Amino acid sequence: MNLNKSIVINWHVTEICNYDCKHCFAKWGRQHEIWNDVNQIEHIIKGITHHVETTNMGPKHFRLNIVGGEPIMSPENLWNVVKTANDYSVDVSMITNGSQLEVIRPFAHMISQVGISIDSFKHETNLKIGRVCNGKTLSFQEINEKKKFVQETNPKLKIKINTVVNKYNFSERMLPSIMTLNPNKWKILRQMPFGDNKGISDFMFYSFIRNNYRESDRANESCEITIEDNNAMTESYLMISPDGRLFQNGNTSYSYSRPLTEVSFTEALSDIKFDESKFDGRYDGSFTQQASNSMEKFFKLAPESCFESMFDYL
Repeated sequence: MNLNKSIVINWHVTEICNYDCKHCFAKWGRQHEIWNDVNQIEHIIKGITHHVETTNMGPKHFRLNIVGGEPIMSPENLWNVVKTANDYSVDVSMITNGSQLEVIRPFAHMISQVGISIDSFKHETNLKIGRVCNGKTLSFQEINEKKKFVQETNPKLKIKINTVVNKYNFSERMLPSIMTLNPNKWKILRQMPFGDNKGISDFMFYSFIRNNYRESDRANESCEITIEDNNAMTESYLMISPDGRLFQNGNTSYSYSRPLTEVSFTEALSDIKFDESKFDGRYDGSFTQQASNSMEKFFKLAPESCFESMFDYL
């Protein structure tokens, strides 16, 4: 593992969400959520910190990424996790669908990065995906206003956009609007097969890349763009389930460790598969380059023409 990189651990604190995205794989059968208990929050964070500090796993700190579900729907629980992590000098980030982003403003100064899940800027497309609550979807203007509002509290707050390529958005050109939001990073992810959900075709995934990624201009952009195909996402994440177990994604289901409330992080880590080389590959650009090269081969493109949109001619 590259020791210059932070160890990133995604804690899926809740399954509850105000959206119902059809491609969502954050499903655990409504497990008991241990983030309701401050003592258990502290136990887990303290255990991970001890592991990182006493092994050769990586640097002497880690980043705790709080995800869901939608963690902002339980703001006091979210605050307890953020505060406890800060008490242990842990870098804190989070992922949200953005619909209630303004709620974190009182403690945004304690968060280093917010990832906003945006799969489309089109109302009708978001309706099809399930990114809707009471008939309302989140507009570009609302996202931009909420982002600016929380950054008033923390001007150094980094913004990342996560986009899952699926059958409803694969032909959408999102790049201009994404760049207008001025994020630090845009992560493009291929929809994962999970359960009865079979994922998407190569045509859909590579079409989205062709319309939204250009290697030649990447160095000139202030926003880093990364791409993760399904292989890149498999066994390359360190994740905690709502009930406090490490879990790992596979082709159709999850595998779990013993509870972190009962065994050490080191012991729990031995229960799951974790590919350190894949973890590094998600951060060093190798998986992004592989996806870009695969797209060019799929459409039989010369590299310099890869950003020319196939949909400009339809």
